[in-house]
Amino acid sequence: MYFDIILLVFLAYKNNVRAKLKGQNPIMWSFITVVAFLVTYFAGYFFVVVFFCRDVVKLEQIGAVDYKAKQAIAQQLVDAFAANPLHLFTVEMFGLGGYLLIRYILNRMPDKKQPEVHWMDKMGGKEEI
Repeated sequence: MYFDIILLVFLAYKNNVRAKLKGQNPIMWSFITVVAFLVTYFAGYFFVVVFFCRDVVKLEQIGAVDYKAKQAIAQQLVDAFAANPLHLFTVEMFGLGGYLLIRYILNRMPDKKQPEVHWMDKMGGKEEI
């Protein structure tokens, strides 16, 4: 849990710095990074539950209104994720994919335009009047 939050803050900071170098709004791109990470993170949970935990979790009971059925499904999911650490690793990699998508978008943007320096200014000499 804490690892995910620390990882999310670090990745948002990395894209924040990258956005500053590109001349973009760094706060907006940090927010977009957080949203992309969370969306892909939950997509990873969905992917793992549907494809990897099909034999452990009774998916037909997910739409049940009964409170005890929902508790049983939640316990089955906790047990499935605790039994195999690769499930959590897969979910983390999905979240990392969201960060990498935003990083790719930022890298494709042109760099901030630097002010042009006249060739005489590069010579080191000052023009005297």
